[in-house]
Amino acid sequence: MLSYLVVLLASATAAFLATPVVIPPRVAKALVPTVGFLARWDRVKRPELFLDLAAQFPDVRFIGAGFSKDPQWDRYLRAKYSGLPNLVMPGFVDQFTSSLHSQILEESWVMVNTSVKEAMPNAFLEAAAHRCAILAGVDPDGFASQFGYYAEDKDFSKGLRFLLEGQRWRERGERGFAHVSRVFETTKAIDDHLRAYERVLTRPAGRVPIA
Repeated sequence: MLSYLVVLLASATAAFLATPVVIPPRVAKALVPTVGFLARWDRVKRPELFLDLAAQFPDVRFIGAGFSKDPQWDRYLRAKYSGLPNLVMPGFVDQFTSSLHSQILEESWVMVNTSVKEAMPNAFLEAAAHRCAILAGVDPDGFASQFGYYAEDKDFSKGLRFLLEGQRWRERGERGFAHVSRVFETTKAIDDHLRAYERVLTRPAGRVPIA
């Protein structure tokens, strides 16, 4: 899902408005290195790259939430990686009915996105709102490179090692938190929407810029 809403009105130019994101009042990070994954396990998301990290970093705790629409692929992944003692695979997590979604974000030091391609996913914004650093193979708007690590060469193990060394994840997570709080926080984002709509609806007909 895009992190911006595009407003298109017949009499106006297009503009980007931030998607509202809830900023939790506090987060309590896990005391042990914890890396999360919250996405579909379909092949285009490449969950196996995240699961491989659990095998490469036995001293790090991994939480891989999600499932695949392909039952055979889903069973294959769970069978292949089920023996890793540092990996938890809770399956599908409904963020609207379960507190586990927020709990995973809160505890994780780093959130991993292994998708082949993305626009600006809400997952990036939600992770940053929870002070997680981002480790991703895509870099929309420079988000991963600014607030985590952009695995441009698809070497996620190098990226994770970089973020864990010297607790770089913490500084980058805090930087991402500040950015999301400034731009995407729910009240501010909604106020920006309302002001944009008001400017358009109260102007005479014609090409009226929204922003």
